[in-house]
Amino acid sequence: MSVVRERVRSCFAGDTYKYSLPREEVLAVWERLARRYGRPERAAGAGVFTLETPDFLLRAPPWLNPITVLRRRGCRPEALEELHSLLGFVFPAERSR
Repeated sequence: MSVVRERVRSCFAGDTYKYSLPREEVLAVWERLARRYGRPERAAGAGVFTLETPDFLLRAPPWLNPITVLRRRGCRPEALEELHSLLGFVFPAERSR
């Protein structure tokens, strides 16, 4: 099973995507994200996890999946490539090669 990316059209930010991870990969992905960007913070009350970087805002429910990624203005293409690598996301056309 692979990571599935879905555009979030109802979000106020234009470049927002939801990444659904295979269940067996969730903890490993969050460990990679934490090593690269730091530990996520858990909001009081709702329990939503957030992780902020200069290029992204990542949010996840208490069970850590899916991860919603809001791209910040000025997000660098190489930052997006790195995030995709950390998430294990590959565009469908690249998978078939």
